[in-house]
Amino acid sequence: MNRLFKVSLGVVLAVLPLAASAQDIHWQVRGGIGQSTLFGGVSHIDERTGFHIGGGADIGLSKNGVWRFQPALQFAQKGWKFDGYYGNEQIMPAKFSTRLNYLQLPLQIAARLNLGKEWYLTFRTGAYVAYGLSAKTRMEILDTDHDETFGTNHFCEAFDFYHGAYDEEKHNVEYSQFDRWDFGAIGGIDLSYRHFIFGYQVAMGFTKLCDAGFIGNPINNILSAALLGGHPKNISAEISVGYQF
Repeated sequence: MNRLFKVSLGVVLAVLPLAASAQDIHWQVRGGIGQSTLFGGVSHIDERTGFHIGGGADIGLSKNGVWRFQPALQFAQKGWKFDGYYGNEQIMPAKFSTRLNYLQLPLQIAARLNLGKEWYLTFRTGAYVAYGLSAKTRMEILDTDHDETFGTNHFCEAFDFYHGAYDEEKHNVEYSQFDRWDFGAIGGIDLSYRHFIFGYQVAMGFTKLCDAGFIGNPINNILSAALLGGHPKNISAEISVGYQF
């Protein structure tokens, strides 16, 4: 993964001279919300809502302004949630929500189409590399006032929930240490009017976050691993609004 990061950084550094000399260059700020989860090797989890915010550049690559290069730097939340149980002697229904915070670098090639009267439609696709800053799980025990955010950072060490967490079928849940680096594909579509941008994008990870089977039905996890690539990976869909200078 260090090699992937070096390649991504090399692409950015290679484009900097182009950005410095280009006349067709604009700066963007964006923020939005989305749904994320994992695919491959896990079951009994649901999507979690998170947000992203950041900035980037929109650099013209052709004289007619159609082809663009769009590097960006974002703070992005991903994760998942699941219903289950918590306890040792007394097991009670609980809700769990795992939040992953990333510093994310998307690098995308875009095609911008002029719809007339300052309206533009932009299709973009590319790759991203992300570094995990923190990962924690919040638990809420139902029908009580008790909630707890477990202090461990899942990117730093494995966590067993003190052997007290279970999924909806009462399978024991234990997290292995999460991999900090995430690399994958990203793409979307933007509708812009003057300086305002309204966007939708999907991101799918190629690298495993952790070991398979840490939650869910073992048979379902084996089938999911066989069909979707073996180990859990991030996937998200987001909407955003932005402003271009």
